[in-house]
Amino acid sequence: MKKTSLNVVAAALALLALGAGATMALRFDVHTRKEPAATALFAQTFSDADGRMQPINQWQGGVLVVSFWATWCAPCIEEMPDLQKVQAEYAARGVTIVGVAIDNASAVKRFRDQQNIGLPLLIAGAAGTELIRQLGNPSGALPYTVLVGRSGNVVQSKLGRLRAGELRLWLDSQIRLQPST
Repeated sequence: MKKTSLNVVAAALALLALGAGATMALRFDVHTRKEPAATALFAQTFSDADGRMQPINQWQGGVLVVSFWATWCAPCIEEMPDLQKVQAEYAARGVTIVGVAIDNASAVKRFRDQQNIGLPLLIAGAAGTELIRQLGNPSGALPYTVLVGRSGNVVQSKLGRLRAGELRLWLDSQIRLQPST
């Protein structure tokens, strides 16, 4: 009977250790995956389509949607009117939507002017592909959208066209998390 009791205690201790280890691993994983990605994002400065330098950290502290796109990417072009519409709806609630183009300035400026896009459109060029990978898209494919919460962590991401309804759900969940003032 003593041997059985020892086995039960050993099994219970093993389960506790396993649980503690899993908890530590999850906490470590969240911090190493999300915080460096957001840190890398907020460390970036890109020129806009007019050549003015724009640091991403100017939008830190609010809800930030970053859409990586290009003028040669059909799904990227299709989602741009939705992004513009949602930005207009949510701007008063502290939401900013920024397009980061894996493209050149003249193509982005031409697109912006032809389509009357008012979103901040920044130029990362091909170098932006590495940032996309750091943000959780190992393929570097477009469009790729990330949602950064007020905490500064990437809380949502999507590879492929993001529809307005899906983006509204993302934003509503973040706004509900906002402490009331």
